[in-house]
Amino acid sequence: MKPTLHFVILRFSSLGDVVLQTSVITWLKQTYARELKVTFVTSHEFKDLVTDHPDIQRVLTFDRRSGEKLSGLARKLRELHAKDPITLVLDLHSTTRSTLLRLMLPTLPRLVVDKRRVERFFLVRLPGWKGWTRWKMFGLEAQVERTPRDWQGILMARFKRGNRPLTETPPVDRIHHKKPYVVFAPVASFESKRWPMDYFVTLAQKFLNDERWKSYDLVIVAGPADKHCEALNVIHDPRLLNLQGKTKLKESIAWMQEARVVVGNDSGMNHIAEAANVPVITLFGPTHEGFGFAPHLPTSTAMSVNVWCRPCSATGARRCFRHEQVCMTQLTPERVWSVLEQKLVSA
Repeated sequence: MKPTLHFVILRFSSLGDVVLQTSVITWLKQTYARELKVTFVTSHEFKDLVTDHPDIQRVLTFDRRSGEKLSGLARKLRELHAKDPITLVLDLHSTTRSTLLRLMLPTLPRLVVDKRRVERFFLVRLPGWKGWTRWKMFGLEAQVERTPRDWQGILMARFKRGNRPLTETPPVDRIHHKKPYVVFAPVASFESKRWPMDYFVTLAQKFLNDERWKSYDLVIVAGPADKHCEALNVIHDPRLLNLQGKTKLKESIAWMQEARVVVGNDSGMNHIAEAANVPVITLFGPTHEGFGFAPHLPTSTAMSVNVWCRPCSATGARRCFRHEQVCMTQLTPERVWSVLEQKLVSA
């Protein structure tokens, strides 16, 4: 019998990145089967994303907002190591915080993810370079595609070509909504990554006014801080359910899991939908599909416009230098509606 392995995975944020890292966990479990135990370390606000995940045995959280110290988290990990020896610490965040935590655990073996910072720097600084669109030469594939290559050599594990690891959401209570529905998720970590809200309003009106989809509802999923989603309240239609700020994270996950299609920005909500095998339309602006966060399901679609200044940021944090953010405004509701129509027809 193979010895039991215990891996600790570090990924504090953000919502979408935490979801994507489950592809690593799924692949590791496929590789080591029952011989592997996984402890996932993340920020307190994202614990619902990994709690009850079938491939995670334990979740430890860090609550920086409440004043918790990294030294306290390090102490918990040392105590855990004394009871259940840790084979390897996998740092999938590679930030100052995770580096400091590793330094507080000097005796534990560790492995740090390659975040392609140099490659991303050049792709952002040289957006007009014609060769940049061939981003695969830099190794910036989608995370679910590059996982085996990154890890198999280091962990000396066998991986069958073509057996792509997939994300998997934890089990949640079903919504049992009586009608089929589409979800709009107009959220993003940075304002520059948001498709204009008046465009979401126009897209919603096109959907709700189309006779072919009269049996469908439209559900808006967003958090308490996403006040911009109140713009959709100008639509007075009983089929529009604006749940902005009205659901907890696990309830939002449940709504995403049973949607026919999800339309949203380059954000965690779309990753959650794909983890539940739901097709998505992901709208990209200042960031780019080639950074490893594009939708990966064959039924999903990434949409963007080709402007010389794009991408201008690796994360979308930088404000646009233009008076009008053309990478978003030129991605019109009519273009998105044509793709959404096709997905509804084939759903």
